[in-house]
Amino acid sequence: MPLKERIAEIESLRGIAFAAVVLQHSIAHFSLVPEAGLEDGVLLAILLMTSKFAVPLFIFITGMVLFYNTGEQLKYGRFMQKRLTDVIAPYVVWSLVYFTLTPQGWAGISWQDLPELGLKLLTGKTTSHFWYIIMLIQFYLLFPLFLKAVRYVYNRYDSRGRLVAVLITGAVYLVLADQLRNIARVMERLNIPVLTDVFTTYADRNFLYFFFYFVLGAAAGLSVKSWNMWIHRLRWVYWTVFIIMGLRFTYLLMLEFQKPEGIQISFYTVSLIRPDMALFLIASIMVMYQLAGKLHNHLAVGWLGWIGSVSYGGYLMHMLMLRYSYIPDEYVYVAWGLNPTLRMILTWALALALSCVLTWCISRVSWLKWIVGTVPKANFRK
Repeated sequence: MPLKERIAEIESLRGIAFAAVVLQHSIAHFSLVPEAGLEDGVLLAILLMTSKFAVPLFIFITGMVLFYNTGEQLKYGRFMQKRLTDVIAPYVVWSLVYFTLTPQGWAGISWQDLPELGLKLLTGKTTSHFWYIIMLIQFYLLFPLFLKAVRYVYNRYDSRGRLVAVLITGAVYLVLADQLRNIARVMERLNIPVLTDVFTTYADRNFLYFFFYFVLGAAAGLSVKSWNMWIHRLRWVYWTVFIIMGLRFTYLLMLEFQKPEGIQISFYTVSLIRPDMALFLIASIMVMYQLAGKLHNHLAVGWLGWIGSVSYGGYLMHMLMLRYSYIPDEYVYVAWGLNPTLRMILTWALALALSCVLTWCISRVSWLKWIVGTVPKANFRK
């Protein structure tokens, strides 16, 4: 079967999503520095809201690419073999890295550590950002079920029926997100081994609380032309939602900063799993897709495509690169008297660059490729 034409926007979207992930984690660090004042909190809140789409966008991209590229018959064994080598194996390697990493340096692994390590591997707890990998693996494991259900709707109904199906699925997802706490209370009372933990302790990595972004990507991947048409037709709708909801969440964050003991910058208000945030994130995905489609600067498209090509390995290692990127901040940026927001931007840029370059360098060595997954070639001259 001939290869399908690549979706041009996907290359840029991956780069945008990864840059946004690193930005969010940079913001989280600098929101806690003692020098950060209210003015920094406001700027950090705005930057956070404009990058909040990162993980939902990655899920959307995954759904779109999988449904776009999968033929009439899914060879599940080969499909999972590729995910094992390109996704799971690098995840295990970097989990070992983070598990042995302490504030004082590197530590070894003893036999007594193996049960703890095994649990953390299964739950993505070796470091804070690996929850996403565990959630992603669930979509891979359940992909045949998603494929069967989505294709049933696609083949049975016309374009209007498919749109209604997407809207109904979205409504179900919003209700699910709204009932997160109630579901957790019920599961705690039932106290079912493993299952209760899935909806309580590990609810933040339960695929059910993110499935609509995958389904939205599936709808886009099965009918790219229709998706692009709706991106054009609805541009005033999703831009309005994006701006209004973004301003609303920024305001809520600023209210959260006001504590009796003084200004304290925190971002607990903007959890990913809540219905109003879901509406903002869906609008954000559409905004980013439109912007990616309008990028006519060949150099910018090339660089974003390159960043996207190394995004998985970069995602795995970026928290470690951030740790080293804090060194110039501690010894240089503070001495220069830079404000926390500017220090954050410099740290973000350095961590992003280190993650991308190191991933690319590792991928050039054939016997090391499994550490960062497959890195496709990016065209800088588009």
